[in-house]
Parts: sequence; C-alpha cells; structure tokens
Amino acid sequence: MRPLIFGNGKILICEDERGTVRDVYFPYVGLENHGNSIRVGICDLDSLYCSWLENWNIRQRYKSEFDTEFCNRVHEISESPEEEIARVMASEKGAGNKKTPETFREVTSNIGETVFENSDLGLKVTVWEAVHPSTSIFYRTFEIRNVSNSSRRLRLFSNQNYRILETKIGETAVIDKNVLIHYKRDRYFLHASEPAFDQYAVGTAEWRGLEGTWKDMESDASLSGNPVAHGSVDSTLGWTLPELKPGEATRVHFWVAIGKNYCGVLKVHRRVKNTGSYLFHHNFNFWNSFTERISVLSEYSRMPQLPEEVIKCFYRSLLASVAHMDITGSVIASCDSDIKQFGADLYTYCWPRDAAWVCLALDRARYHHLSAETFEFFSRTITHRGNFLHKYTPAGDFGSTWHPVPMIQIDETGLPLYALYNNWEIARSVWTTGRYYRALVIPAASYLIKAIDRETGLPIPSFDLWEERKGVHTYSACTVYAGLKGACELARSLGDYGNADIWKEAAVRLKEAIIEKLYDHKLGRFRRSLEEPDLDSSVFAVWYFGILPPDDPRMVRTMEAIERELLRPSGGIARYLHDSYFGYMNSWIICTLWLSQWHSATGNLDRALELIKWCAAHAHPSGLMPEQVDNGGKPLSVLPLAWSHSAFVLAVLEYLQALDRREGGSCILPEK
Repeated sequence: MRPLIFGNGKILICEDERGTVRDVYFPYVGLENHGNSIRVGICDLDSLYCSWLENWNIRQRYKSEFDTEFCNRVHEISESPEEEIARVMASEKGAGNKKTPETFREVTSNIGETVFENSDLGLKVTVWEAVHPSTSIFYRTFEIRNVSNSSRRLRLFSNQNYRILETKIGETAVIDKNVLIHYKRDRYFLHASEPAFDQYAVGTAEWRGLEGTWKDMESDASLSGNPVAHGSVDSTLGWTLPELKPGEATRVHFWVAIGKNYCGVLKVHRRVKNTGSYLFHHNFNFWNSFTERISVLSEYSRMPQLPEEVIKCFYRSLLASVAHMDITGSVIASCDSDIKQFGADLYTYCWPRDAAWVCLALDRARYHHLSAETFEFFSRTITHRGNFLHKYTPAGDFGSTWHPVPMIQIDETGLPLYALYNNWEIARSVWTTGRYYRALVIPAASYLIKAIDRETGLPIPSFDLWEERKGVHTYSACTVYAGLKGACELARSLGDYGNADIWKEAAVRLKEAIIEKLYDHKLGRFRRSLEEPDLDSSVFAVWYFGILPPDDPRMVRTMEAIERELLRPSGGIARYLHDSYFGYMNSWIICTLWLSQWHSATGNLDRALELIKWCAAHAHPSGLMPEQVDNGGKPLSVLPLAWSHSAFVLAVLEYLQALDRREGGSCILPEK
C-alpha cells in the first residue's frame, strides 16, 4: 500500500502506510526503483530512549487547508513584477493583507501531511512533503511538538537505506561538508537540511550480520561520525533539537536532490538552499493551476451537486493518474512495489490497455497535451506487424510476460486506436490525428482486420483483459470494433476514403458477429467469450463501445445480471463468478464504476451516484484507490491503481453529463 505518492513525470516517491519512504523511481516513473526505506526516529537525550515514527499512531493525507501566511505567500510568488510593486505600495499605505480566498480551504494539493503521535512519549511529529513540479527534488519539513507537561531534550534522526539500481551491491555513501551523498554509477542522491545535521554515520548495512548505522542511534542516541562507506551501505543523519518546553515546537527542513552526476545534484541543492520552504508554494501553485482546467468543462457547473468526498476523490484521481505518467508518455499500472512479494514481479509496467484508459479519462477532462504524450509512446512501441505486445517498461522495452508466443491481448491494440479516435472527437486536433495516422492508425487498423477470423467473423483467440484465459472474448471483440470504427472516422477526417471504407466494412461485420455469436439467448445476456458462457463484468463493453445502446433490452438484462450476481457484501462489484485473485470474489473499483456508468447512461442517477460514493468511501483517507476491496471493506492488491483512478474520473464526468442532460443543461459532448 502506498497512501502518499509524489511525482513530476521524472521521479516518483512513494510512502507506505507507516510513513516510511519505500519507492524512489528515477529516471523514469516506474523504472529503476532505488528505494528500500527512508525512515525517521526520535531519541530522548535524557533517558536515551529511541523510537521509530513508523511505530507510532499515524494519520496520512494530502494537505487541504492552508493558513493565511502560506496563502499570502502563494499570491506573492504568483504575481508579475508590476503586481508585486502595486501590492507593496498598497501595503505601505496601510492596505493590510489580502483576505485569504476560499479556494485555499478544502483544496486539492500534492503536498503530503503525515501526523505521528506517541502519547507515551508526549510527542507529536507532523511531516509535510512534496516533489518539485519540474525539478528532481523531494522536500520534507518535520515539525516536532512537545505535548507533554515537562521540558524535553530531543534528537531527530533520518535513516537512508537505498538499493541504487535495485541492488545493494557497489553503493557509496559519503559526507561532504554539510551534505550526504549516496551514489552508484550515474545515480546520485544528495541529502541536506536546514538547520544542518550535527550528527552522522555511514556504514555497512544488510551484509554479513551488520544491520546498519541506525543501530548506533538505538544504542545510545548518538552516531559514530564515520564519513564514508562502500558496498552494501546505509546512512543516518541526526539533528539535536533546541530544548522544547511544554507546547513548544521546532522544525527541520530536509531535502533530497536526485540526478545523474555530482555537479548536477549539487547545483539543485544550492537552488533549494536559496528558495527554502518556498518549494511548497511552487508545488501548490503548479497543481492548483493544473486542476483549474476542469473549470472549462460544461459539467463543471454541476460539481457542487456532488458529495464532498466524491469531489475530493475526483481531483485526487486526476492527480493520481498523472502521477503514474512519465514524461516519455508511459503510464504505469501502479507504483506500489509491495506486489512483488506475491509474484516476484511488479505493476510498474505500461500496459497499452491501462494507458489507453488513462488517455480516455484525460481527454474527457481536456488534458489533451498529456494524452498526446502517450500516443507518442504508443507510436514508438507498436510492432512492425501493427500490434502491441503484453506490456512495456517505461523506457519502451518489452516487459516480462506469462503469455506464450505471440504474447498478445488483442484489446491492447484495439483500445489505443479507440483512444486516439476519442481524442479527435473531443479535441478536434488535426495536428495530433495527422501526426499519428501513419505511425499508429494505419498499422494498428490493418493488423486488426487481419486478426478477424473469417469463419466466426470475430477476432482470433487471444488472452482476455484479466490476462487469465485465451479465447474469443466479448470485451476484446468490442475493443477491436471500437478501434476499427475509430480508425474509419480518423481516415475520413484526413481524406483517406479508401481505408475508411475498408475499416468501416470490417467494423460493421464485426458488430453483427458480436451480437449474433456472443449474445446467449438461453441465458438472456452476453457471454464472457465464444468458449465460455460465464458472466463477466467486462461485457459492459458492449454498450460502452457502441455495439448496442445502453437501454437495449439485451444490454439491460446483461447489466442487471451483473448487478444481481456479482454484487458483493461490501457493496462493490466482482470481476466474475468465483474469481480467486487475492481472495474470493473481491470487489473491484473498475467493475463497480462500469456499473455506475451504465446507470448514468440509462438515467438511473441515484444508483449511479451510490456506486460512485461507494468507491470514494473505500479509498484511503488520502484519496488514493486500490485495485480491489475485500468483503470486509479492506483494500487488497495494489494501492493506488491508475486504472481505478481513470475509471473514477470517467464515471464522475459521465454522471455529471447525465445530470446536466436530465436538468436541461448545455453539455454537448458527443454521445457514445
């Protein structure tokens, strides 16, 4: 579980549920995880008792309320030189401070806030942290407050234990004046603080019985002062705090500059020393401006009609989706590395399917410039045959797979094609469509046509979206139809009428085959696949991708069966009957939202909102959503999952569109 994540498209930092930094991704979001643990402790210098914060009571969230001083400073650094002069002149005339705008109350930020409390020690530690929106800096501020009835003499410690290039072998940690550097080859991590640390130790860790320099802290609250070590190493820094009387607090500012060489991280470090805690203001400004784009949506006027928890999860979902994106266009499924404990592999790959769903959500929210970056990634990774393989690393290399040759899930070729068409439908950008027409549309559409079996009229067998079964699946067939239909429309928009006619004819035939062969008249619903009649929540694709209208009786019976037979005790929807991944028939956020989207499409808005609220209620208090929820309401598998968040964005916007339509609004987004 990773309840707090901080990224900027170049680095991604993730913390676990105990407040320990576990994942440090660089230079790609999701590739090269140098993390292991960065944890913080406090020692009482009178009793020499030491305690790790990860063992205290903890509350984690993203900061949503900011005091007047912070907000005024945000205004100041946002001003042009002329505005600043005018503000200073007004201040000199006794104009006083501006009134803090309401937007700084209950706002969505990317600044983490973790509160550690230990009633036995009489201490409260609050940690605020963020990543700079454009520079590879991770910044933390620790506020240590004495909540006991007696004065305290304390020392704060931070232990850094990396796995640079994902192994402990061959690292170096060295003290250079007032900075600490961990490095290996061309990966550098510089640590510094204000005030400067007055205790330090670097040494061997996790090697031949040596646990690490943190043992010094636990033994006598002091560090050895050893300045350099190599091999399997860790480091611990210490700050002797001023004496704190009851109720008093003090702060330590700590930052990590990440880069590829010593001079680079040193240059970043010097910038941080000059700007100090203003990094939080820059972070706030950037992401506040980023989310303001939502205000251009016609549905935005209906936002106040949503419950507060849904609004919060909507904005968090938008930011979480973007946090999983690399500047190269890759979108990883999840940054939560805990999953490797179960299968010796990770979710830090770019599945074309998951990435396409994120593109659909971003385009729906009008972040077309971001989806265009993913289309560029698609154009670089598509094979010479015109299809996509199972999954890719964020660098664009073919990822690990459990599929035999040809290692294909055909929906992963149909869905990116549909996503590009969806971008055209909303953005109407001839530039984007034209740029990727020959690199992506022609090869993918040509491949999909060849992949249709002449006997059945359906796509050839491939693995399903759950990556478990090979067959001719309803969901996969629907995405191939959506891809071909989208390719036809893109061809027409660019005047390629020959290909447009070919792809249209193929899409029409495929649509007829889906209805004829994948709808089971005896069962009165759509089948999972040509081979299996089982009920599967993914057959929502039949209406979502336009095979049938959502209110067609066949579709109504199918969705009603999903709601009746796959509804779980916790209130969510399972993938399919007898699903056993991470437990028996857990609820999945995406499956629950698919049902909500159908209810929105058919006008049953109360039920649609009820399902959306269920998803928001089962998010972590930070707003991040898991892949699954067990019958007791506990999150399972990874947290966060980018697909869960992109589905939430789509479900909320589709609900608001339906609400606007019912109340006679002006939302004019094309219908499915």
